[in-house]
Amino acid sequence: MRLWFRSIAALIGADRGEEDSVRSILALAAARSSSIGVVMGSGTLDGAELPSPLSGHVVELEPSALVISRPFEGAARRELVMGEKLRLSIAAEKGFHHGEVEVLGRWVAGAGAERRYGYRVSLPRVLLHEERRGLHRIPVAFDLSPKAVLLRPITLAEVGEGIVVDISEGGLCVRAELKTLVRPDEQIIVKAEFPAILPPIHTRMTVAHVMDARKPGHSELGLRFDETQQDLGRAIRALELRRVNRPGAAA
Repeated sequence: MRLWFRSIAALIGADRGEEDSVRSILALAAARSSSIGVVMGSGTLDGAELPSPLSGHVVELEPSALVISRPFEGAARRELVMGEKLRLSIAAEKGFHHGEVEVLGRWVAGAGAERRYGYRVSLPRVLLHEERRGLHRIPVAFDLSPKAVLLRPITLAEVGEGIVVDISEGGLCVRAELKTLVRPDEQIIVKAEFPAILPPIHTRMTVAHVMDARKPGHSELGLRFDETQQDLGRAIRALELRRVNRPGAAA
């Protein structure tokens, strides 16, 4: 579902209300370092027609500009040019906010090893909100086939081995062949390696549920992260952005 985002004040003609609503969305995106898709050029804001975007994240919100990181195109950085028109897709809690902006110039902060680079872009006048159910949970077994090893927290004895079926910012589902009994609410250590798209996982998790899998001799485990995985969250949102905006994606 796609709707133009407007506040009640904006609907009755108060432009300031709409501007404040857009700024509140951008401020929250900056606070969360939200992932973004960056598409070159201007035109209709329709994700079904956009090519796979460059990826990046929101850095901060200034009084008259939005600061974004230097975008990636695959593994390489993409340079932006002052005056260039962009379409941004900003990851939100329940979807995306799409808006058109213009590159205002380069942005630099910090010094030495702490030095950061990015770009200032104009504030979008309006944002198109796209809501998607089940956002930020992505199936990974088919295209990534990541191997997962489950271990006891203290002894590091192997509990089982399998693959990650899907992953979200809150946890993951593993289809594994278990060597010992595993119960709900039990803590285990999970090690999983992914391609460069997602960072590796090596962390303590809590078992949410265990059930028999369709594959004989295997079980499916729902696991919750005990600690927030910020890098993983950003990577998941960036991957979702690419999938949503790929050519031919359904609206």
